Amino acid sequence: MKLKFNQKSAILLTGMLSISALPFSAQSAGGLFGSILDPVVEVVEVLAPVIERNNEVIIQGNDVLAVKKIIGSVGGLITHEFSLINGIAVNVSDVELAALKLLEGVITITKNEAVFTAGALDNCKVYGSHVVEMSANKIRWNIYNAKDETVNFNKMTFNWPLALGNIRSVKINGAAVFANITAEQNGELVLSAADIPATAFLEGYEDATVELAFTNNGTESYQQNEFSMGIGFAENCERKLAKGYETQSIEGDSNTYYVNTIGADSLHKMGITGKNVTVAVIDSGLWAANSALSRNTSNKSRIKAAYDAINDTEVSPNKMTDENIHGTHVTGIIANSKRAVEHGQTSSHYQGVAPDANLVVVKAIYEDGHSTYADAIRGLQYIADNHEALNIRVVNLSFGAQPRTSYWEDPLNQAVMALWEKDIVVVTSVGNTGPRAMTVGVPANVPYVISVGGISDNNTLDTSDDEMLSFSSQGPTHDAFIKPDLVAPGGHMFSLGNSEMHTASKFPQYLMAKDRYMMSGTSQSSGVVTGIVALMLQNNPNLSANDVKCRLISSTTMAQLPDDKLAYSPFQQGAGSVNAIKAVESTAMGCANNGMDIAADLSGEQHYMGAARQDENGKYYIEGYDFEVWEEGFIWREGFIWREGFIWREGFIWREALNTEGFIWREGFIWRENAVAEEGFIWREAQIHQESFAIQE
Repeated sequence: MKLKFNQKSAILLTGMLSISALPFSAQSAGGLFGSILDPVVEVVEVLAPVIERNNEVIIQGNDVLAVKKIIGSVGGLITHEFSLINGIAVNVSDVELAALKLLEGVITITKNEAVFTAGALDNCKVYGSHVVEMSANKIRWNIYNAKDETVNFNKMTFNWPLALGNIRSVKINGAAVFANITAEQNGELVLSAADIPATAFLEGYEDATVELAFTNNGTESYQQNEFSMGIGFAENCERKLAKGYETQSIEGDSNTYYVNTIGADSLHKMGITGKNVTVAVIDSGLWAANSALSRNTSNKSRIKAAYDAINDTEVSPNKMTDENIHGTHVTGIIANSKRAVEHGQTSSHYQGVAPDANLVVVKAIYEDGHSTYADAIRGLQYIADNHEALNIRVVNLSFGAQPRTSYWEDPLNQAVMALWEKDIVVVTSVGNTGPRAMTVGVPANVPYVISVGGISDNNTLDTSDDEMLSFSSQGPTHDAFIKPDLVAPGGHMFSLGNSEMHTASKFPQYLMAKDRYMMSGTSQSSGVVTGIVALMLQNNPNLSANDVKCRLISSTTMAQLPDDKLAYSPFQQGAGSVNAIKAVESTAMGCANNGMDIAADLSGEQHYMGAARQDENGKYYIEGYDFEVWEEGFIWREGFIWREGFIWREGFIWREALNTEGFIWREGFIWRENAVAEEGFIWREAQIHQESFAIQE
């Protein structure tokens, strides 16, 4: 927005800006900034009645009081205060902002950037129904383009039971894109871009039905998981039909399956349910009226506090709401206290990972899935201020933003690091902007925290067919750290939600019942790991944040091919897939965040870089270790170890700039989404020895 003031004001502004050439020191910031800034203050006062405060910024200094004094002199509307990062959020005019920039070096100024739930960051906005319609010789799958732009079909893959014969035709909204009379297909059909007519596209916000017609009848006699349907679009986006558990469509069934996949069901039977551990969730709020969230397995109230960071108000715990669905869905994964029902039978385990965990709910995400740095940091400030009184041991952050600086310069990251320094475990989603390398967002790029990528269980409890979610963000970070730290289930996750919530009203096809909704994303993966942390802390309340991270990453299983090669690189799967039983039983110590001093990092005395590097051919490797680099991943050598933190090297330049040693980040490097192809792979145990990570054959 342009300033609205007259020519005289413009001349005054020009004169004020010329002052920036004068010498300035920290000492001159005291009082009314000394004689140098007195003319600036006078100009601001003259222009104040005719300008708009349309810049939202975060100002940091030595302490909050000093920064407030500066704003009191220069001008601006203070909206938030953050003792956690010695800063405030303020609305200022262009003139006031220009005056504040004269003080850079004494203060730091950061734009109040947008933050999004990990689901909102998904670059593929084409959604497919979780169930298909089957009748006679046809199967129909509904898809929807949620983007305000056209997407073009460029690949279609189908597999089906051989008894149905061949695919006679493929239609999109009744228009044929493929017809076959004689060719034998043997239960598989792949259509490339050359086979698909140019008329096969979806306009913005258009839905469509993909229909397959077979030569033989009998589709209704098969289960959905016996079919495979995948659609790719030219806009770097693809969708696959969820195979569907066999009980998925049985009315009244409510097994969430990921609880079984990670082994939490066995822990529930042992009485390890997250009891006496408080989990804080900063998200879009909570459907507190649902007893599966507001009460534990003993039907006792368990929401210890609720805070609206958007409006800076305490909320009665049982009156907290969620207009979006995201916070409810993630919290349901963490702590749903209802028992699972399968084939009409009530199970001995629960639908949530830690069904007896206490909850602190912080609403910082708006109805449409976005937030701001200021509101998110205010939520983190609330946790810092109340963690002792509420016994908050772990916080879940299933949101992110694009990195714009090194991790230590970002104010949101600084607040997250301050929580970790207080020994609060921070679990964050790595983001849904993969599969490109270097797509890890803020705050997942903080090296200290537990950053979680996503895998799909392929709708089976057999972990041998688990695979990475195609959109799970990949490392390394721009500061060369290996992220994610580990991966967890995040595909087609069943949790809580209702039709009145924003996301469910836009995509009602994912409603499974009046209170159950299906979503996919690393947000959900983060929720799984947060629940496991609660189980670990119930079992051993004396664990530090670093102990928790160490035991999580030392108890994973890594996806490997039959020839012992990794199915995915460590920049995709981190230390591997999480295992709740092994994490709880682990006795590992001293294997996380070694070589780094978080207090020194926060004070600015020392910063760190990770072990990732890139060779002259644009391929990533890990510094100091002998292993081969192949096109889309890595071949591991026995005893392969990497250090977690190196002292920050001057000249290691942000993003694609070239430093004095010739080091270049190339952001366009693409990782293959699934390196296993048809060979299959197994998830093998990863072990940690001494102070470093090692894969043992």
